[in-house]
Amino acid sequence: MKQLSAEKLIEKLMCEVYPITLVKFLLNRRRILSFFSKAVDSNFSEKNQTFKIDSIPCEACKTKDMKCRQHTSIERVLGATSAILDLDSGTYFHKNEIFKMVGKKLVIVYCPHPKLIKGPLTDEKVRKVIPLTVDDEKMQFNPESIKTIRSILLTELMEQCVTCWFNDEFSIMTLPEDNSASGWCLLGNK
Repeated sequence: MKQLSAEKLIEKLMCEVYPITLVKFLLNRRRILSFFSKAVDSNFSEKNQTFKIDSIPCEACKTKDMKCRQHTSIERVLGATSAILDLDSGTYFHKNEIFKMVGKKLVIVYCPHPKLIKGPLTDEKVRKVIPLTVDDEKMQFNPESIKTIRSILLTELMEQCVTCWFNDEFSIMTLPEDNSASGWCLLGNK
């Protein structure tokens, strides 16, 4: 079984993307694309928690006395100087964030690193992603204006076993299932 290293792929593309972000997309492709589809609905803002660009009125930011996870992701995406673009889905990747403009809304999917998992490993914890939507009339963002964009076809990766560092003990490897999601297994690092 041939394995493709997400670390080596990103190194070759020379973009600021964490390997686990690509792996999480492969594990959750159908689900992530559904977040983008749902944002098209005109009632979406009323049904789901949306964010403004400005973090000053945000209660979570005030409570933490620093930017909350959502506003950190918003700041990262809006300030991105490099990204990977999946030509199949029109989805962008930068650091821990997967994002796409849907009309005038910016949908961001934050991918927490599995080294942060507490307690026993479960499929739900390994696949965990956190979506958020920026719906702000002040937003003047166009992903195409990012200085360095490297294009790839992630459907090709859906058919391969892609590996990346998981934690000190293990690496994670995707296991192809179909073009909408992958299974996974852990490989010992030692």
